[in-house]
Amino acid sequence: MPFSRRTFLEASISASTLGALAQRTLLPVAQGATLEAYRPNLLPSQKEIWDWQVWMAKLGPKYTGNKAHATFVDFLASHLQEYGLQVQREHYTFPRWEARRSEIAIAPQSGKNFKAPVTSYFPYSGQTSAAGVTGELVYAGHNPSFNLTGLQGKVALVDFATGVRKFGEMYRPWGIYPSDAQFPAEYKPARGAVNDLTKFAKAGAVAVILAWTDISDANAMDQYTPFSRPPQGIPGLYVGRETGAKLKSLSGAKATVVLEADTFPDTPTDTLIATLPGSTSDEVIIVNTHTDGPNATEENGGLGILALARYFSKLPPSERKRTLVFPLTTGHFAGPWVPSMRGIIQKYPDLIKKAVAALTVEHLGCKEWADDAFFHYRATGENEWAVAITERASVGNILVEALQGSGDKKTAVVNPVHGGWLGEGGGLARAGVPTIGYIPQPNYLLAGPANGCIEKLSPERLHAEIEVFAKVIHKMDSMSAAELSSKSS
Repeated sequence: MPFSRRTFLEASISASTLGALAQRTLLPVAQGATLEAYRPNLLPSQKEIWDWQVWMAKLGPKYTGNKAHATFVDFLASHLQEYGLQVQREHYTFPRWEARRSEIAIAPQSGKNFKAPVTSYFPYSGQTSAAGVTGELVYAGHNPSFNLTGLQGKVALVDFATGVRKFGEMYRPWGIYPSDAQFPAEYKPARGAVNDLTKFAKAGAVAVILAWTDISDANAMDQYTPFSRPPQGIPGLYVGRETGAKLKSLSGAKATVVLEADTFPDTPTDTLIATLPGSTSDEVIIVNTHTDGPNATEENGGLGILALARYFSKLPPSERKRTLVFPLTTGHFAGPWVPSMRGIIQKYPDLIKKAVAALTVEHLGCKEWADDAFFHYRATGENEWAVAITERASVGNILVEALQGSGDKKTAVVNPVHGGWLGEGGGLARAGVPTIGYIPQPNYLLAGPANGCIEKLSPERLHAEIEVFAKVIHKMDSMSAAELSSKSS
């Protein structure tokens, strides 16, 4: 009897277990402590993985459902099938919004007219004709204190500081690698701080100009922020800090805002669920990511999963104890319409019940780029901090162990004691699955330049991270469900 892909997935998570799992021991190697089962010769080479990365970056921004994103999803699906995994597609449709042209023209009450440089647009904000919308420029305040009175027919100018993440309050480290690295108590990645423009639309404004105040224009350029918001009903454009200060001094000038965009109803987009059977499917390990994103790191987790899937498919079936399930979801950047990992959790409760552990991999290969004291945006020569989140000491200690001797430096394995779950792993953790959510958060995470920020990534770190993940999965597979679920250190 032939099986559909969905039937295969459901069958793969409901077969009877074949026996208890033995815990593996550690052996020393030249690079430091590693796991006995890991076979580095089976992992794709650094060059091969980097070639995938360069190819992906050349696609351009992979905003949910666009051509670049669909091409990437098809690439992942065909390779996973080539490696012998069963690949199922979950289909969604949504109204995709895509910006084409943006511009701000200013006519001061005195002096020459000029074009104000635009750094990016507010995604899914609104659109104008080619001629744009024109109104008096009115300063409406600094986030979050806005003055919404008197905005009818006006162009609202607002400014904001980037938000501070209180890592010292949010997280308690299970371990830091290397041990002498100083995990920051505060972190301030470049993210837009104004998350809702609908209040300005309701107040009658015809457009909103949002000004960064505390990062360089180079850092602000092409930032696709905030993402995964519903349509705002009003066009929104960003300007840099010096431009914002200049516009603030010209309150009362005439401003013309252009944001040409198209909406594509019923755009198709697919989530992939790839399954690699183990000796038992009574218990599974989930390794997941999302596939949509603006650049070469957001999101390249699919390349990590591709390398891991090929690696584990080359192991003898007897050495794959549990079934591995790899969800590669769409919709991370289209949350109002497409449920991303939440859709898997809701649609396949049996899969979640059988999951003894999960590893979520996002934003790989990141080097650190930051503004200096003079607002020069540059490489620091360091890795970007990776935050690996888990409430479970058991799985946290697995990652701390696997990191030793690796090239994945500046990684903090942390317990989110005061919130702090970020990314696609949070839903799995809330569903009760012992989960590690690996998620670096560089300044350029949401930037969407044509080259995908490829110059800001490290092939060495990318490969080292995937090696660490392979070791983690091996170790997870060697432990009992009870051991994996332990919260005590």
